[in-house]
Amino acid sequence: MAKLKDRIEEYQLATDYKLLNRVPIIIVLNGKNFSKITQLLDKPYDIKFAECILSTTQRLCSEIEGAVFAYQHNDEMMIIVRNDQNDNTMPWFDNKLQKICSVSSAIATLHFNQCADTIKLNMSGDPIFVSQTFMVPSVAEAINVLVYKQQHGFYASIQMACFYNLLNKYDNTTIKEMLVGLSIDEKIDLLRQECGIDFNTYYSSEFRRGVGCYKAPKIIDGSMKNKWFLNHELPIFAKDQSLINNVMRLGADIFRAGD
Repeated sequence: MAKLKDRIEEYQLATDYKLLNRVPIIIVLNGKNFSKITQLLDKPYDIKFAECILSTTQRLCSEIEGAVFAYQHNDEMMIIVRNDQNDNTMPWFDNKLQKICSVSSAIATLHFNQCADTIKLNMSGDPIFVSQTFMVPSVAEAINVLVYKQQHGFYASIQMACFYNLLNKYDNTTIKEMLVGLSIDEKIDLLRQECGIDFNTYYSSEFRRGVGCYKAPKIIDGSMKNKWFLNHELPIFAKDQSLINNVMRLGADIFRAGD
């Protein structure tokens, strides 16, 4: 008969899943119930909230071993991790799925709350981030995930911009009826006609396309250092993949001089 200790450990090991080694890993973090928790913030885009979420993104990148690129849009942060750059690269937490999810969620929740308290962000509850982790078979497919996420974020931004600006003139039900079945271009036209807002010039690139975080070599005090850099002016990944190709395959952006 197995000892109690062995039996309990067997239960634990049965769900102690490990991800495959030497393939890109993607960690996606989202705010839990943030539509309610952020109801007092400026909509569709709150500058203070963006400051906290971007600070959290940088913190995750600095804490997660093997992180090479992060993409942030709205309350979602996506970290792409590689552990195949060389033969000595070790996976973060030995690629144990439960640890990756729980620790990344804890880092994001703690840091975001600290930032929110510091700048007095008006949240309606206690922010918590949930984490999902999965693998893709290649760097090329990881890039495709970025393309999809940016496209999805762009569509969501247009939807939010239309909804919250139209609230100044119509009720929720009417707005939903106005938007249903409209294409992206039709929603942009509707926003211009009804609210006098040109979506592509009125809203910042970070609201429309998201923000990237990656290491960029810099000259600081005469020496070269790799620093985590926030790019607020991302290209459209579906049209121009030179930046993410460079970062994903080399681990850093092109040379950037200065402080």
